[in-house]
Amino acid sequence: MSGESKKKVVLPRDVSPDHVLGLVEVLNSAGGQIDSMYVGDAVYENIKILPKAIDVAEALGLVESHSGNLRLTDLGRKVARSDPKSLKRLLKDTISNVEPLGEILGLLKQRKKISAEEFREIIEKYYPGGVEEASKNILIWGAFLHLFQMDEDDEEIHLI
Repeated sequence: MSGESKKKVVLPRDVSPDHVLGLVEVLNSAGGQIDSMYVGDAVYENIKILPKAIDVAEALGLVESHSGNLRLTDLGRKVARSDPKSLKRLLKDTISNVEPLGEILGLLKQRKKISAEEFREIIEKYYPGGVEEASKNILIWGAFLHLFQMDEDDEEIHLI
């Protein structure tokens, strides 16, 4: 898949790192591939969340769909077998395909920190009407991937 550009997605406000990694782990334990029809049964995931988790996993380059099957990529296999520190390092390179994580991280790489107000404006652009839930989820992803976090005064977002 090198050289092939992966699709960009907007991170659904209800898809957590656990959803995506759970999908990857189930695919790995199923031998790296499963018929798309049976993914929901295998993952035990809410049917409303699962397609969104698959989209995010595809954007991160962890899974791909082929002929009705969902299959782990080489990166997906590495992620499934990695320790938490390695997992974060592996995913940092692909996060630019998932907005607004990519935009926030790009801004933080330039400036090292942004105000909570700037963060909120970015979130509003992607999630009009769902800012609170989306903000929490974006901060969960940022902290989980060890990319960024909010300071203790809730005034700034800092690059980690």
